[in-house]
Amino acid sequence: MTKDKAEQAIEINGPWEFSEAGTNEWLSAKVPGTVHADLLANGKMADPHFRKNENSVQWVEDKDWVYRTTFQVDADILNKDLVELDFQGLDTYADVYLNDSLLLSADNMFVGYVVDVKAALVEGKNSLRVYFHSPVEKGMEKLRQLDYLIPAVNEQAPEAERTNVFTRKAPFHYGWDWGPRLVTSGIWRPVVLRAADKARIEDVFVETVAISEDKAELRGFVEVIVLEEGIYELTLMADGDLEAFRTKVNLAPGLQLVPVSFDIHQPKLWWSNGLGDPYLYHFQFELQKEGEVVGEHALNFGVRTLRLVQTPDEEGRSFYFEVNGVPVFMKGANVIPSNTLTPSVDKVTYERLIGNAVDAHMNMLRVWGGAIYEEDYFYELCDRNGILVWQDFMFACALQPGDKAHLENIRQEAEYNVKRLRNYACMALWCGNNENLHGLHHWWNDMFEPEVEAYMWETYNRIFLDILPAAVEKHHPGMDYWSTSPSAYGDQLADRLSGDEHDWTIWFGQKPFSAYGEDVPRFVSEYGLQAFPGMHTIKDFSTEEDWAWDSEVMRHRQRGQMGYVEPDFDGNDMIRRYMARYYQVPEKFEDFVYVSQLLQAKAYKTALESHRRNMPHCMGSLYWQLNDSWPTISWATVDFYGRWKAAHYAVRKANEEVIISSVVTGNRIKVFAVSDRLEPFEGELKGTLMGLNGTVLLSEKVPVSVAANTSTEIFEDTFGAFITPEMDISSLMVVLELIEKDSVIADNIAYMAEPKDLPLARAEVKTTMEATDKGYALTLTCPVLAKDVFVDTPHGDVFVSENYFDLIPGRPKTIQLISSHSLDRDKDIVIKTLNDLK
Repeated sequence: MTKDKAEQAIEINGPWEFSEAGTNEWLSAKVPGTVHADLLANGKMADPHFRKNENSVQWVEDKDWVYRTTFQVDADILNKDLVELDFQGLDTYADVYLNDSLLLSADNMFVGYVVDVKAALVEGKNSLRVYFHSPVEKGMEKLRQLDYLIPAVNEQAPEAERTNVFTRKAPFHYGWDWGPRLVTSGIWRPVVLRAADKARIEDVFVETVAISEDKAELRGFVEVIVLEEGIYELTLMADGDLEAFRTKVNLAPGLQLVPVSFDIHQPKLWWSNGLGDPYLYHFQFELQKEGEVVGEHALNFGVRTLRLVQTPDEEGRSFYFEVNGVPVFMKGANVIPSNTLTPSVDKVTYERLIGNAVDAHMNMLRVWGGAIYEEDYFYELCDRNGILVWQDFMFACALQPGDKAHLENIRQEAEYNVKRLRNYACMALWCGNNENLHGLHHWWNDMFEPEVEAYMWETYNRIFLDILPAAVEKHHPGMDYWSTSPSAYGDQLADRLSGDEHDWTIWFGQKPFSAYGEDVPRFVSEYGLQAFPGMHTIKDFSTEEDWAWDSEVMRHRQRGQMGYVEPDFDGNDMIRRYMARYYQVPEKFEDFVYVSQLLQAKAYKTALESHRRNMPHCMGSLYWQLNDSWPTISWATVDFYGRWKAAHYAVRKANEEVIISSVVTGNRIKVFAVSDRLEPFEGELKGTLMGLNGTVLLSEKVPVSVAANTSTEIFEDTFGAFITPEMDISSLMVVLELIEKDSVIADNIAYMAEPKDLPLARAEVKTTMEATDKGYALTLTCPVLAKDVFVDTPHGDVFVSENYFDLIPGRPKTIQLISSHSLDRDKDIVIKTLNDLK
């Protein structure tokens, strides 16, 4: 319970209990939570993350469930002018009873429900009961009313039983091509009893109108629920001691908007990660009547300007985000919920998620439209860390019913979530949906009768070109709206000349990695390639009998079904197919897992470098995906338990402030420097041509000029006489280093052949190890190239600062092992290299 002079707020946190409807067998429950998590905690359900247990828990989705609790209310609460119950998240079809009287019927997971309960409460003990109807059964009722099918291609159910489109609930709960089917129910966000007198500040909106070095102009409004007519004084304090605004207003009963307009002098700006400090002002709004504080509202606010720039150019139209007047290349990823049972994600997991983004030098995350509007804490962390958010509305890879009630439900959802998220500095874009326009043209274009097809288009336009942009315009003025991802300018199909693109020519389209550098889009908001998680994670969800790339359990864990390639083909087959292009395919499962991660890292490195080399034509690279919702085989670079795959190390390096990247064609090399710095600089490019055995053939430096905030070609030449016709070019590599003021600020290695064709010698990696405050410093050396060095220990929670790296012959490399365990160098340090697999 929190109590202050302005209002009282009591979270109804139990104890709660739950029961399958009709059984009257009550068990302890956790609220916020889900029925699956509660069943698991009570030993009534097998862990759906282990082996194929997911199959054995599908019965849960077909049942109705009841939650109940009691809570005390004293006379002080009942005497307040306003007493409300705030249900911040009910998943999904829920009838709520207060003292056995029906209070509300909910049908949208994504909205909160606030109900006046002053007349329904009694002094002393009150009972609260929530009856959850099976979302699958409710969906089937709606499905049976139609004489045509609405496509929902990712739902893991027979085509005639896919119901998620009828229910405003997280689509991925019904299964996706990276996650399980756990169609759950529950009170997934807090229930709060609120009480206030005279008036209450309901909400606030503030926007930055203009900034200069001397002044920031801000404006907005305060929403006040007035219970007692009269003269009120509204003040705003910034950072505790600066009075930014004060006004007196005469307010009539009801919901009133009080406009605010004020300046901040010598403003501290909010910057995206890598460009500066994401400074947040603390705004404290206070509403008084006759000297008594009756309403308060606190807000952390980033002063910044942000816009999506789409101006005509020689190739089409630009598509880039401008922060405080600076064009910014967006480096980041798509995110999904970190657990299919969404309330199970705690603050530590959110901190790890955003920490992994920051560690990889990201400045944008896309909250994808098949999931949830994330928790406030997610956006708070993005605000604090300068991570911009591309925010989808929750529509993905499926069409929607067009009946009046469903559309009104969507309108309320849009307005609720736009208002909830509009004050976060991290918010960069509202996007209507994921791939629905593409689907209408390419996936579902021949499945409907003409009349139904016209109705589907009408519904699409009504939602994504009317309802959603109207909600943004009304409640988040100044924020850009993008109707669908991917698409071109003017709500047209993606064309790579404007707008954004999902580049799945690699993976689904089976093109080589070199295609990332061909016909590069203006902004790439999805691309990716799958890999297995590491053996520590595989051991957590399987047994040794499952350890084969095509075992029954590994096939079950793989949700990417690709029958269009050939019958029964899936993502595991595609990993193996791509692996054979670039690596020798190992027979041993542990080695297959390791090489799958090298493959994914190579793909993401190739893509990111290609996109960044093509600045400013291309101004964004958001790969699919950063995280997992369960332990699985997927596109994620960080697995369910927070363990980095090889790709996350590769992404971190490819996202550094300054990188160098090369393109080798025959015996010709081009070298590019890509800089996010806002000022140009001078340096030297050092190139060392050497054999994989360590023999140096050439080492030279050339002066270079690196332009600000773009890509610059800094070197082009042939290898000339250094590569003779009789020489095995695959046995050579070029070590590239960009030097500024005698320090190497960027480096890369160019190889003349794919990994499977490199003549790798036996690598005898020598190590020394010293204890540090956080664990150990491990130094490695090798007389020949040790390719893709993987350092591991028996403990799955040891973090290795650099991993899956190439150890250059004769050059020692020191890495950090962050560990709470005592490690023995000879017994506990395990090193694997690609050389070992030859």
